[in-house]
Amino acid sequence: MDSLYAIASLFAGPGIGNTASRAALGLWRAGLLHKLVALGHNPTDIAEDRIVDVWFPPRGALRFLSDKPFYWLKNRRFDRVCRRHADGDFDVVHLWNNQASRTAAEVKARGQKLIIERANFHIRPQSRLLTEAYERFGIHYQPTYQETIDRCAHEYELADLVLTPSRASRASFVGENADLGKVIRCPFGADLARFARREKPPAQFRAIFVGQLGVRKGILTLLEAWKRAALDGELWLVGGPEEAIGAQLAPWRTRPDVKFMGFRRDVPELMRASSVFVFPSLEEGSALVSYEAMACGLPLILTDETGSVARDGVEALIIKPNDVDGLAAALAALAADPDRAERMGVAARRRVEQFPWTDYGDRIALIHRLLAEGRSGPEIQHALEAQWPAMAEKNMG
Repeated sequence: MDSLYAIASLFAGPGIGNTASRAALGLWRAGLLHKLVALGHNPTDIAEDRIVDVWFPPRGALRFLSDKPFYWLKNRRFDRVCRRHADGDFDVVHLWNNQASRTAAEVKARGQKLIIERANFHIRPQSRLLTEAYERFGIHYQPTYQETIDRCAHEYELADLVLTPSRASRASFVGENADLGKVIRCPFGADLARFARREKPPAQFRAIFVGQLGVRKGILTLLEAWKRAALDGELWLVGGPEEAIGAQLAPWRTRPDVKFMGFRRDVPELMRASSVFVFPSLEEGSALVSYEAMACGLPLILTDETGSVARDGVEALIIKPNDVDGLAAALAALAADPDRAERMGVAARRRVEQFPWTDYGDRIALIHRLLAEGRSGPEIQHALEAQWPAMAEKNMG
């Protein structure tokens, strides 16, 4: 059988480009990947003659556009090229949500099997949640285009399978007229070599956050909780700030115990120099930074919406979104009990060792093969959980 995999991002680059490369490499190892379409690529083991590069101006060249129109244009360009290359004798076509809608429609019209990757919440609850979050903080927010919402939802209807990485992201499809039988949980993975376990925790308590310093990631809740906890330690913020909340972040930049560190290439080293990883996100799919922190041997403080494979009370303390008091209490609890924090960190490394990237690629290959054979969504989910028991619902906390 032959599969086509497409991603409107730099393949084997950062973020979803890295995730996509792990999936496509799994298909390649299994002998299933016939063609890869991407917005440029970094070299991997995949043969160059199987890769189609789609050119689009880099973000900096179109900086006069805000994010939403930029990505709208980028996806339209990618879709046009992808349509041409998907018009072949493929058993399965694997697309990311909102990147190639016309391709998806034509794939289904030809009778091919279609997988849609949705690495976040369902588009409708995601849009509602973010709109409400910005309103809560009194920050101007441009809502998701209605046309984008409709197009994303239509792709879910077209798809034979919708892949999403966590219980929380799958649960977001409930009540959205979605066929839950075809919404499959497929957790991501960790680079266990690069994010090696730390030797010992630092002498000084240090909480670390890695990601965009923005509303969606819960940064304003974290800052207020840090202030309320009044700990003898440091809060490291690794990542770029969201432009819309510059005014809200400004007062915190003068605090000596809060370190704004910007983008860093030494994230593994920074994690290993920290006591606890904190990520009170409002909405994710399954945040890769949570896997990476676990691999470094850190205990975590997270929301369930982070989509982590960490379990409450074992590897993590799970709090509610926007819960300043709950987050402050969790920080204080781990700062006051370093032995407990260390036990949780050891458990976190042991837990994430069950989610290496190679297993993620192998899961994608199994999904493609079973879908091509005509297996149903529930049958495929059962097969995944049978082969990888750590991702079974009963073992996810």
